[in-house]
Amino acid sequence: MRKRKPLTLKDFEEEARKLMHPASEKERAIVTAAMDLIARKGVDGATTAEIARRAGVTERTLFRYFPSKKDLVRRVLLPPMLSGGLMRHWDELNELLRTPGADFKAWYTLFTTRRLTAAARNPQLGATFLLELANNTELRDGAEPVWRERVWGPMRDSLRNMQREGKVRADIDVDSLARVISCINLGYFLIRHTLKPDPAWNDEYEVGQMADLLMYGAGAR
Repeated sequence: MRKRKPLTLKDFEEEARKLMHPASEKERAIVTAAMDLIARKGVDGATTAEIARRAGVTERTLFRYFPSKKDLVRRVLLPPMLSGGLMRHWDELNELLRTPGADFKAWYTLFTTRRLTAAARNPQLGATFLLELANNTELRDGAEPVWRERVWGPMRDSLRNMQREGKVRADIDVDSLARVISCINLGYFLIRHTLKPDPAWNDEYEVGQMADLLMYGAGAR
């Protein structure tokens, strides 16, 4: 069997383009059904037969559009990863840093609010993506360079700029700070939407608390 080529940024961009512009209404229905079922049941739990029934097509029709289940999974899971690092978000964050009085807390609040807002559009699919990322070597190897280019790199650049401007302590290791931010935000998302999905959560308040902790620490002042 021919080995599949490693995923590249171009693959992510192509899947995102096809998601936004499906070839037909049948393809749109298949992808919509797949998104819903994969989000609720996971990649293994959502069968192509069930996806086809939900989309109102035969399984044979589904495979005409997507030769394998893996192809369909790629269409569902790759675009959200790409949209998580849209450049307009970084432009907005960098513009904020040029605003008089803007500090690290304001930057983190906007950064995290944008991320959580995007994830909240389909939190079940986001959780499924993270689970698949942990278990799917092909997806993980493909996602890693995209994440570095679209999220990790710009985040470190922003933190370094703030450090040069005196908005972040000079003795802080920027890479360590970026890792802490990533861990806090990822942990919040998982608890908020997976372990304790309570509608009483107040994201604005919680983000403010996380921003305070990062800005001032947890020790008594």
